[in-house]
Amino acid sequence: MNVRTPTKLVECPFEVSIDKNLHDRFYDVRDAIAVAKRIKETKRAADVEVVDARTKKLVIKVQC
Repeated sequence: MNVRTPTKLVECPFEVSIDKNLHDRFYDVRDAIAVAKRIKETKRAADVEVVDARTKKLVIKVQC
């Protein structure tokens, strides 16, 4: 009998991080990017990124 373990479900798959620290999670990538851009406007020196929590791959690194 071949039983598969279910893949891990991520409730909010997109994470916004500031200087590698988690800031917030979002269902929609567009919402995550919009918030990341607003954060970057107020904290220009910070590294602001949106990461896909399922794959741990970078979606966008917000530039000035």
